[in-house]
Amino acid sequence: MEFLSQYGWLELFWIGLSLFLIGMSKGGFPVGAIALPLLILVWPAQANAARAAVGFMLPMLCVMDIVALAFYWRKVEWWRLGFLLPATVVGVAVASFLFVSDESALIAVSDRALKIMIGALGILFVIYFAAKKWILRHIHASEPNWMKGSVFGFGAGITSTLAHAAGPVMQMYLLPQQLEKKKFAGTSCAYFWMLNLIKLLPFAMLGRINAENLKLGTVLLPVIPLGVALGWWLTHKTEQKHYTALIYAVLLITSVTLIIKAL
Repeated sequence: MEFLSQYGWLELFWIGLSLFLIGMSKGGFPVGAIALPLLILVWPAQANAARAAVGFMLPMLCVMDIVALAFYWRKVEWWRLGFLLPATVVGVAVASFLFVSDESALIAVSDRALKIMIGALGILFVIYFAAKKWILRHIHASEPNWMKGSVFGFGAGITSTLAHAAGPVMQMYLLPQQLEKKKFAGTSCAYFWMLNLIKLLPFAMLGRINAENLKLGTVLLPVIPLGVALGWWLTHKTEQKHYTALIYAVLLITSVTLIIKAL
């Protein structure tokens, strides 16, 4: 446990809380968008915080997806995801080539620029939440098809590879299909499980996953099933509308703070 000496107890608490929040989101309760901006703000090595935090989070997301699938496996409508996967692979490849690679990228993105992008995505998430009812009124109820799957799959691949921020994209794809809430949560969970597995290869090839972060993740592993279980329980027992406005207010404050610090 010597590697833990580089982290203070307060830093470990905030990193663990970020994982717990994403676990809750995987369980169906929408607080995960707060986690990555928060994690970047508290990451010990601020010079490389955005890249390190995004890389650290991916293996943890893969573990969370497995735990969440254990809760929702019977509710997944797999056929709806087939339309997304080909374009998702293309989106992950494009984002990895353009944004993730440090040495060979056509568009070199500094850690500072990545922080600004992640903060901006958080703000866009809040805007999407505020305008969601209007947006969904103009997206007619429909079944999935290859055109929609290609557009939303590509968008999800890009935003997820850049900042694990494909939640709104998947909402815009699935919500018009008017799924029952458990089927919606289960189908979303299954998609992100597949998406995160796809991302593992380019992240590993580009050195975004390292041994020290894996050790830290292993120490904090117990918070993941606790977060997923609480998220699953809250999804079944509470009206999310009572909490959602507060969640997005916190996300807005966190994202703006991240951008200000980056600037």
